[in-house]
Amino acid sequence: MIRVKQQKIEDRTFAKMRAEQLAQWPTGREVDIDEAVEYHKKMPDSKNFTKALAKYKAEGKIGLFPRSGVPVVEDEIKLLQGLNAVGVRLFPFTTDSYTRNLQLDKAQRGLEESIRTGKNKINGYPIINHGVKTTRRVVESCEGAFDPRSSRVANSFVGEIAFASGMTAMPNSFFGWIGGYDKKATPEECIETAQYLGRLIGLYAEKGVIISTDTHGWLPNGVIPMYVNIATQIIEALISAGQGTKSIVPLMNFQGNIAQDVAEIRICEKLFRKYLDKFGFTDTIIPGVIGNQSSLFPFPQDLGNAFGYINFVAMEAAMTDLAACSVKTIDEALGVPSIESHMQTYASAGWIFNVVRQQKFMADTPAIAQEMRMTELAVSAILDKVLEMGEGDVAVGVVKAIEAGVLDSPFSINIYPRDLCMGARDLEGACRYIDYGNLPIPEEVRKYNDEKIREREKFEGVRLGFKGSMADFWCLSQGKIIGTFDKGGAAARDEKIEMRRVPTVVTGTCGVDAHVIGTKIISKALKEDGFNVVALGAQTPAEEFIKAAQETDADAMLITSLYGMAEMDLQGFRDKCVEAGIGDILLYIGGILGVGTRVFEEDEATFKKLGFDRVYPPESDVKQSIRDLCGDLKKRGRI
Repeated sequence: MIRVKQQKIEDRTFAKMRAEQLAQWPTGREVDIDEAVEYHKKMPDSKNFTKALAKYKAEGKIGLFPRSGVPVVEDEIKLLQGLNAVGVRLFPFTTDSYTRNLQLDKAQRGLEESIRTGKNKINGYPIINHGVKTTRRVVESCEGAFDPRSSRVANSFVGEIAFASGMTAMPNSFFGWIGGYDKKATPEECIETAQYLGRLIGLYAEKGVIISTDTHGWLPNGVIPMYVNIATQIIEALISAGQGTKSIVPLMNFQGNIAQDVAEIRICEKLFRKYLDKFGFTDTIIPGVIGNQSSLFPFPQDLGNAFGYINFVAMEAAMTDLAACSVKTIDEALGVPSIESHMQTYASAGWIFNVVRQQKFMADTPAIAQEMRMTELAVSAILDKVLEMGEGDVAVGVVKAIEAGVLDSPFSINIYPRDLCMGARDLEGACRYIDYGNLPIPEEVRKYNDEKIREREKFEGVRLGFKGSMADFWCLSQGKIIGTFDKGGAAARDEKIEMRRVPTVVTGTCGVDAHVIGTKIISKALKEDGFNVVALGAQTPAEEFIKAAQETDADAMLITSLYGMAEMDLQGFRDKCVEAGIGDILLYIGGILGVGTRVFEEDEATFKKLGFDRVYPPESDVKQSIRDLCGDLKKRGRI
């Protein structure tokens, strides 16, 4: 029985829900919605995200939309004022991972340690811990409008604090949680959380304050067209509008092929409008569309390629009618960005926005027209099937569609998607499907897609599969539009691992880190090489790693982390292994292992002190780590 429905939360029920949310931390007592409404009404229009974005769109300009968020208030104010200096007036405001998961005691410790050491120990701004009064200091410190980020667990509480503090936008992307942030939540739980925020935004609207929500959709963790992403963004818009939200902002991703990227941006607003109007939400506005550098593709580590990637995206954005665009920082691959890298990055992107947009150069080619048609057909077919499955109720349809694989995307963090589809790039670098799974892609789109894939396969001389898909996933970080991969020749056969016994390896991402792609790639590679793999996925506490290793008599643990807080998560990890009777287990870790710009040798020394046998920097070769593992196991007589 599906309990969630597309219906507005009743006032009395919502009042009770709000009281429960605000009781979770003392700063909840600072929230007074009527006082907050009066505070909003006194703010200038430049502080209202909907009005600020609409102004960019009306003037034909493109606003920078960078991520920002550090734990200490004074540092955050310094960062925001620095971003003001390079023209930033729209702020997607990053909360830390402990806050996003309501681990507020840990967030408090991280904040206090950041203040004590003068070094950021958590990867964002702990907005709940700081509360309304302190966060208003941040909002008032600079020019511009704020759009904070969270994930499902804390989304409702973060929204309450943020809006009472004067922030005027927030994502309500429950598909984003399914794709990249919440391992175990059911689709129903995700929709219900989104309904809360949509109802809160609707309550502000009823009192005369317009707060927007930006839709992110099901972020593709692999190389696939944006059809499912756009369809799920529209579903998110319908869920929010059903609770009274009056301003919706689509967020479109760049994947590298200019014709495909431009086409998807140009068609998206038409599709949003079509379905909002169909359900009677004609008074829900779209003040502008925001571009996003990429979905979850790897990022170059060297500054030259990083600037190239950023400025390519800026050029693409300037060739569309986007109202704003988010670009990653030049040190994205090395750690949580520094203030200096923020300013260098946005000065560079801003230069391109200004110079290109003033020329009003809008590409119009047969390839763009063709991609627009394919996108419109595919997105409409997916949405119509979801609505059919829900008998007109979009919430019910979503639950049924995920279960059936009608809505699906590869490498999602959540345990409920079917994960049946996969993609690769065609010869021009456009993203196509090589396996549709159960997606209801119409015949005309499939025919076009399959022709493009056959051209690439003829060029490569092999059928495209997992290896080709992974090579294409990495290619943009390497300055290429299609990847190069091992096609299974003699060299590949020579690397086959000979085993006398099959070792067991536990894999996963530690703490509350939601980055799942790396550990899934490692797990698949280990399985292909004959290892027994216990794959725990993302958001795995230290205790779960140890328990899994105990229960399976594991030979090694391969742990990944990209959110910068692994040192806090894994304090005393080797000692805990000893206490559990598995003190001789091999421990490997790799990724972004601290907050801020990193020196790998320092991270390596830190984690070796914690008892890890090997430590790897970002973008390390998976094959090399498996060779290292084989060598270490061979020395121990375990392979």
